[in-house]
Amino acid sequence: MVSTNSRSPFTGELDGLVQQLLRTWHVPGLAIAVIDGHDTFSKGYGTAVFPDVPVTPETVFFTASTTKSFTAASVSLLIEDSMGHVYKDSVSPNLSWTSTLSSVIPDDFALADEYTTAQVTFEDALSNRTGLPDHKLSFKPNTASVKDVVRSLRYLPRAAELREKYLYSSYMFSTVSHAIETTTGTGLGDFMRARLWHPLGMKTTYWTPQEATAAASSGTVLAQGYAWDSSSGKFVEQPIPDFPAVSGAGAMISNVVDYTKWLRCMMAKSAPLSQAAHQTLTEPRIQFSQHPNNVFPSPHSYALGWTIDYYRGQRIVWHGGSWTGFGSTMMYLPDLQWGLVMMGNTTGTSNLVQTVLYMHLLDNILGTPLADRVDWNNKLQERINTRRSDNSRAKSRLYPSLPSPLEPPSAPFKAHAGRYSHPGYGDMNIESHENVLIVDRLLQEIPMIIRMIHVSGESWLARLEVLNQDPRDFESVRATFRVSDNGVLGHVGLDLEPALGGEMIWFDRVSTF
Repeated sequence: MVSTNSRSPFTGELDGLVQQLLRTWHVPGLAIAVIDGHDTFSKGYGTAVFPDVPVTPETVFFTASTTKSFTAASVSLLIEDSMGHVYKDSVSPNLSWTSTLSSVIPDDFALADEYTTAQVTFEDALSNRTGLPDHKLSFKPNTASVKDVVRSLRYLPRAAELREKYLYSSYMFSTVSHAIETTTGTGLGDFMRARLWHPLGMKTTYWTPQEATAAASSGTVLAQGYAWDSSSGKFVEQPIPDFPAVSGAGAMISNVVDYTKWLRCMMAKSAPLSQAAHQTLTEPRIQFSQHPNNVFPSPHSYALGWTIDYYRGQRIVWHGGSWTGFGSTMMYLPDLQWGLVMMGNTTGTSNLVQTVLYMHLLDNILGTPLADRVDWNNKLQERINTRRSDNSRAKSRLYPSLPSPLEPPSAPFKAHAGRYSHPGYGDMNIESHENVLIVDRLLQEIPMIIRMIHVSGESWLARLEVLNQDPRDFESVRATFRVSDNGVLGHVGLDLEPALGGEMIWFDRVSTF
């Protein structure tokens, strides 16, 4: 369905562009809603569930990191509640943005050093300035709780000092979720439903896959996530992302119609948030210059659960999200009272399609001269090709200076096998298969096989083979084994967090097979 109005952005030109992009990037379906002043327009394209369930504006998608803005808004409500002593028996009535997380969840929250632990505030956590990087390859299996995640953070190395550098961290939003739940005694999803979704009329928004699946039995269409298999030329189903620990970082499931109600609230600075909360939530806290998924001119800023950018003189408040099988984007231009939300059912490529489309729509509404417009479809493809070229020469790039002749490993391949463990990244069971070492981490939130190929001595190339990902997009990192004092291979290190600048994540050997 699409609203009919002369101001509708859903022209024949846009329809053609969307269909072309879905084919080019192998995305089954996409839902779009656009707000223009008092008008709202929405339309669905392609397939929600194969073989023949179409996407409509009411189709429900996993919305990933766009959840973060709702988590920040929940904190604003909790702060105002504390001023009225709503939770006076469980939390200080003086709760504020500068309250420390350790004062609210002292038994669970700790980072790698005592000073930072004592200083990190709600504001720091929600603006990605704690110094803790994403550590996304440590994301836990679905058996882990939010509390488990929070208690594991003390074992993860930081990459910068507090408030020194923008470092995106989903874990810190999960930590805030745990603080909210500890304070209120209720689940964050229940809190959002009562305090945000219900007042806004977001009737088709859910917190868990189980809730969304139950709604589907009553007629709601829940999109299936897919990946494109280039070898077979077919789409394959992605596993349903069901990881409770993601909580305040990316748990929401919704549709573009409901999300327009959230954007209208933000654009109009209306209830259920106060004027003070609106001002605070979108106030930039930290600047950064480079980001692989941000095509706007630098510098960029991050507020509380929102990214702030400028394009052709217009302030843009926005956020994206990507999770297994799904990608979403929401944004608004406060001075023009214009906004959009898009949701698709593939990982990564949905976001690429959305980038091309929102830049096309922004250029249209801002009147960008044709000569100044960027062909973002080609530009993004060039970036993909460059990254794939880097991946294809990973060995020479990561190990530019190797001895000649190459050195054999210090022990037979089978001697490297065993169970290794890191308190933040979990277990890593290494098995020996002929001349390759294999690690199965398919139960993690980012499911993958790690294939370790010998390079020289105890230098290895670890290929990160994410489930259903195009092999050309597999990243490779350095890995090395270290011999313990007793002469046994007792540790393995992998370069799993880019923000650490080459510092390895070390797993200690626990047992042999």
